[in-house]
Amino acid sequence: MRFSILGSLEVYSGDTLVTPTSPKLRHVLAALILHANQPVRPASLIEELWHEPPASAATTLQTYIYRLRKKLGAYQRAEEEREVLVTINSSYLVRTRADQLDLNLFERLSHQGREALQDGRPDQASSLLDEALSLWRGKMLDGVSVGPLLEAHLVRFEEARLRAFEMRMEAGLQLGRHHELIAELKALTTSHPLHEGFPAQLMLALYRSDRRLEALEVYRSLRHRLVSELGVEPSGELVQLHQTILRADPSLNLPSGNHSVVQLRSAPAQLPVKAGPVMHQERAVQLEALLRATTSGRRGSSLPRVVSLHGMAGVGKSELALHVAHQLRSHFPDGQLYADLRDLQGHLVRPFEAIAGFLRAAGVQPERFGRLEERRERFRSWSADRKVLIILDNAESPEQVLPLLPGGPDCVTVVNSRSRLAGLRDEVALELSPLSADEGIQLLESLLSDGHGLPDRELAEQVVRLCGFLPAAICAAAFQLSARPQWGLRDLADWLTHSEGRLTFLTSPEVSLHKSFELSCRKLGQTGLQIFEQLASLPETFTREDLLVEDDVADRALKQLVECRLLEEVVQVVGGSYRPAYRCHELVRLYARERLMSAKGRLRAARRARLRSGADCFRPLSGLTVPGSGQLVME
Repeated sequence: MRFSILGSLEVYSGDTLVTPTSPKLRHVLAALILHANQPVRPASLIEELWHEPPASAATTLQTYIYRLRKKLGAYQRAEEEREVLVTINSSYLVRTRADQLDLNLFERLSHQGREALQDGRPDQASSLLDEALSLWRGKMLDGVSVGPLLEAHLVRFEEARLRAFEMRMEAGLQLGRHHELIAELKALTTSHPLHEGFPAQLMLALYRSDRRLEALEVYRSLRHRLVSELGVEPSGELVQLHQTILRADPSLNLPSGNHSVVQLRSAPAQLPVKAGPVMHQERAVQLEALLRATTSGRRGSSLPRVVSLHGMAGVGKSELALHVAHQLRSHFPDGQLYADLRDLQGHLVRPFEAIAGFLRAAGVQPERFGRLEERRERFRSWSADRKVLIILDNAESPEQVLPLLPGGPDCVTVVNSRSRLAGLRDEVALELSPLSADEGIQLLESLLSDGHGLPDRELAEQVVRLCGFLPAAICAAAFQLSARPQWGLRDLADWLTHSEGRLTFLTSPEVSLHKSFELSCRKLGQTGLQIFEQLASLPETFTREDLLVEDDVADRALKQLVECRLLEEVVQVVGGSYRPAYRCHELVRLYARERLMSAKGRLRAARRARLRSGADCFRPLSGLTVPGSGQLVME
């Protein structure tokens, strides 16, 4: 059975189209397919299906699931042994293999295309990205009703589609196909008028096609649109491209003789666009300290300057680092480099791969250097006499960071990590904490659209508190509110107060607290995970004696939980004496509770399976006489 969602929803059994015709069944199936191989709770589906759920919502949903299971089962092919739609721990799950869903194929081809482009193989990248984009038959899930569960995913995958277009255009420019790209780039620029990537590529394609005046007109039109509609100027990179076109700079020309290599600019600018507002008050003080640390001169030292930002998941490390980086761009004229040391799936990025991106941005082909040490030496040599700013996001260990440090005393590296990394010879280390109530309210107010107005302070404080004063959670709450025009701040506060799925609700295209806390748990051993799940039943602040394990085991596990930023070490005053204690953040406790309930559900399912297995052993005896009793064994 195959599922296609990159366009209208289509379900195939072999070559037979078996898509449900009922709009509600298509809606439920679409939500389950977008979470393929992941259980979806009935409460999430009810919220997706109904703005105001009727009293019979749960029963109606069960009916939809029954009808879907019956329809899919009727067309399930003989070689497919497992049911497609199953119930697990009271949640629903659609089982698919990677090759049964067109979205999986698109993501795989896009990833391969991006790697080929980064490795200097634009011809292969162009082919892979062409194939990826050909899978799209129109608007994703066209014709399917969209609720809050689907909406966030549709936004994310539309962005992935635009990025694939952008990479394919880049590959074409590297291959010297600027003439043939112009028409498609014009169409993309028109359909996405505020996207700066396509106009930049169109300007370069026009310039290389000896249409310089048209290239300048593209910039003029875009700047007018940005200023008049948003009140902002184009990005620094676009301004720089405009200036180089005005100068007819030779660096814009495609190198002759080899169309598979593009002449890279000498000053790389890899910083992502700063997405949100900078935090207030205490966070601003921390920001000023960071600015002073990175811009103050230091004589008599050849060591690179390192600033570390550490704190729990969702506390705003990346946003602060990017704000600082954009503030300091003019102080680092030789370039700004950026590397996220975790990929989209949450896996660690090896230094060998991360440093390759730096070398490419610097105009050096990393393929010439086959070992990490060779790449490191080449990068240190390039940066030795330059002023470069480097942002290393989501760092996990010193071993991941040390090979990426530059070689010059005028370079600055900002390292973001959950726990402070030893061995970096930090010049400055800042620990970020959750916001104060006032800071959280100011952040919420800055995020809300005009349609919601300035919130009542008491309600705003309630929302901020239910978000655990975490910037990421507050941003996700504001996103969910903006996605529901009929809601006010009171509706949001009521939902966060009474909903069992608060963590699931606090999600946006940029924020997933579930994923963030899961990444924090990956470093825990089995004992650490068991103790972490105990947090669900403990008070917010507790001591080692509250744990149901031996002291030495508890000490090791608690130390690990503190290092992973799942616990905070505090001091309790009891009877005039001090004793060590631990505090667990409210949202972390919610995640621990969900893990605990999931573990209990798996245990109950395993017990039921063993009981069924035992019952099956006795079925062959049904109808036989028990010796000496004359009684029949009944089923």
